[in-house]
Amino acid sequence: MKTPLKTILTLSNLISALRAVMTIPIVILLLRHDNTTAFFWCLAAAVTDWLDGFVARRTDTVSEWGMIIDPIADKILVGAVMLVMFAQQIIPTWFAWTIISRDVIILACGWWLKRRHQLVLPSLMSGKIAVTTIAASGILALLVTSNHGAVQLLMILATITMAVSLWQYGKRMYGILR
Repeated sequence: MKTPLKTILTLSNLISALRAVMTIPIVILLLRHDNTTAFFWCLAAAVTDWLDGFVARRTDTVSEWGMIIDPIADKILVGAVMLVMFAQQIIPTWFAWTIISRDVIILACGWWLKRRHQLVLPSLMSGKIAVTTIAASGILALLVTSNHGAVQLLMILATITMAVSLWQYGKRMYGILR
C-alpha cells in the first residue's frame, strides 16, 4: 500500500466530513418522527460512505487524515442515529449497546495506537461490512418495525459482523504490539 498523504484538505475528506454533518438533519428528522425523510437522508449518507473511499482511491489522495475522519464520521452518524432510534424504541436495547460498545472499543484502541505508536491504521473490510449491516438494519427499521423478521435477521447479521470485525481489529492490534 502506498504511504498515505499527510494533507487534510482533500475532496474525499470533505465528503467524509459531510457525512458527519448529515447526522444533524437525520437526528432532527427522527426526533420529529419523520422516518421516511430520515430514511432518504440515511441512504444519501450511505452513498457518501462509499463515495469518499472511491474518490480517495481514484484521485490517489488517500490520506492519514482520511483514515481518521472516515471512521469517526461513521461512528458519529451511526452512534447518534442508533441512540435516537433506541430512545424512540425503534431498535432494541441490546442492539444499541452492542453497536456503541464496539465503536467505543475501536475508537479507544485507535486513539491509543496513534498516541503511543504514531500509527493510524486503515479500516478493515470486515469493519466496513459491519457498518453496512448496521446501517441496513437501522434504515429498514425506519420503514417497518424492529420486530419485522427482515430487521431481526439484519440485526443478527450485524451483530455477527461486528464481532468478526472486532476480533480482526484485535488480532491486527495484537500483531502490531508483538
